[in-house]
Amino acid sequence: MEFLKLLGLSSIIILIQEFLSKKNLKKVLMLKPHLFVVNTLILFEIILLSFFLANMIFPVLQIIILISILLGCANRIKMDYRQTGFTPIDFLIFKEAKSMVGALNKKSMIRLTIASIVATSILIVISFNIKYEPLSKNISYLIIVLSIILLSAFYFLGPSYNQNISIYKVGAIFYFLSYLNDPPKIILSKRLRNLNKEFDNNSSLDTNGPDIILIQSESFVDPLILGRDKFNKDPLPFYRSLLNEVYSFSMSTRAFGGGTVNTEYEIITGLSTILFPRDTTVFSSYIKAPLPSLASILKKQGYDSLLIHPYLEWYYNRIDVYKKLGFDKFLSIKSFDKKDTNYINDIDVFKRILNELDNNKKLVMGVTMQNHTPYNSELYQYNNKYLGDFSNKMTKKHFNNFLNGLTKTDNSLKYLINALRKRDRETILLFYGDHLPVINQDSSFYEESQWSKAKFDSWKYYFDLSKSPGFIWSNKRIIKNKRKDIDATSVLPILLNEINIDYPDYLKTLGKLFKDEKINGLFRNFIVKNGCYYGLDKSEYIKIFKIVKDINEYVYNDANIDRWCYINNSYTVN
Repeated sequence: MEFLKLLGLSSIIILIQEFLSKKNLKKVLMLKPHLFVVNTLILFEIILLSFFLANMIFPVLQIIILISILLGCANRIKMDYRQTGFTPIDFLIFKEAKSMVGALNKKSMIRLTIASIVATSILIVISFNIKYEPLSKNISYLIIVLSIILLSAFYFLGPSYNQNISIYKVGAIFYFLSYLNDPPKIILSKRLRNLNKEFDNNSSLDTNGPDIILIQSESFVDPLILGRDKFNKDPLPFYRSLLNEVYSFSMSTRAFGGGTVNTEYEIITGLSTILFPRDTTVFSSYIKAPLPSLASILKKQGYDSLLIHPYLEWYYNRIDVYKKLGFDKFLSIKSFDKKDTNYINDIDVFKRILNELDNNKKLVMGVTMQNHTPYNSELYQYNNKYLGDFSNKMTKKHFNNFLNGLTKTDNSLKYLINALRKRDRETILLFYGDHLPVINQDSSFYEESQWSKAKFDSWKYYFDLSKSPGFIWSNKRIIKNKRKDIDATSVLPILLNEINIDYPDYLKTLGKLFKDEKINGLFRNFIVKNGCYYGLDKSEYIKIFKIVKDINEYVYNDANIDRWCYINNSYTVN
């Protein structure tokens, strides 16, 4: 009888955990029935194993209840901001997550805290009705065997599970455990050659090539995807006027609401994040040796390089990674005169870029912060308004604040372009957004606004939410084209072609592959090719995935690639 009570308690804990995770009863019902049973049995097995090891029940139940509630809350926050669940990988970036606590919506957190306290109290009261019964030897042996089988199953099958599962359909515990063993899909090794020797004869080159600017604009999107009639005026008038004289594109990234460095990685290396465990920030965990990047490739042409990111320099291991990617200097928030609590404005970053170009830096990349969440305060004196409505009135306020931030970026972009038009040297600008923003911490914005017309939690829904706009522009010649949907890893080969220099064969191969095969987006469990979907089991996916995997393994492991890598021993961080 007590075992049945424990099983019943396990099922109640799972239901409460799912409700805390998803808040919305409709989304709770998305959990597959058989996976509800699986989650319940997993939790039941964890309780029995803990009971067996501790030989007591009440402290065990209370600890498990508390951990289950905390997992539900962690899932809720992660799902709100990233559309994914909490995984073991998140413990590796705890310091980064802690620094972003200020972005949490206080009212949502208060409601979640109250709900958690109530749920915990109810579950503890229920647990007092379960009596202590010592386990027999047979039951004890059965628990041990089942535990070994369960852990082994998740360890060996985890990599295949997490390719295709959705947190909305499989449950928090199953989702978390499926990540216990998810190694990268490429072999990672350290090359041992002396990289600096490769550049001894090139470090003083005086190139006549164009100056290069990259700007990764925080959460830059085009809101008119929702329809011009939904706004009182265009938030991006200057950007829109540029579209007739640039190489414009929309690109799919592996980031949503966060994961900025993964977009950086794909843009400046041309390598894909799909070969790493899902939700991994590649900068934090996997760049242990020098890699080719735009900075190191242009170093062979005599380019000095600088990266500007007006935020904490240690975030996502940027200090070490930028050095391994071949940048000569990194300017963090320390190099800005910050006098308030808001993020550094785009105009200040753009002015710094212009100043560095005047000081003979030929490659400057800026990764901005101005439009980073939260959007819950009146930051700008503009009057952009969204004319639609949301079930949560705060969502509209936050979206309007975000729109006004975009207009400020648009004005800053106008200032930058006008200044570049006056330069004597040719300057090429690559400007793009890193990911879509999280407007309000309740996961409602993209569904209610119908940013994607596709069914929620479908492949098309996630593909639509992966897209960010960008363009390439020159102050001395026309670079004109229009590409609707390309993959972020396609951008670097396109840019290098415009610069008209030699660059690594792997990028030439990737650029040709994605163009010839008309790849719109490459994801862990599907590709979009010429507008059509191909899942893991399709020959089209298998073919493209194998080529991309082989190319990435070559870059990480073949010493021949080192001639495109560079480490500057005078690298500085300010």
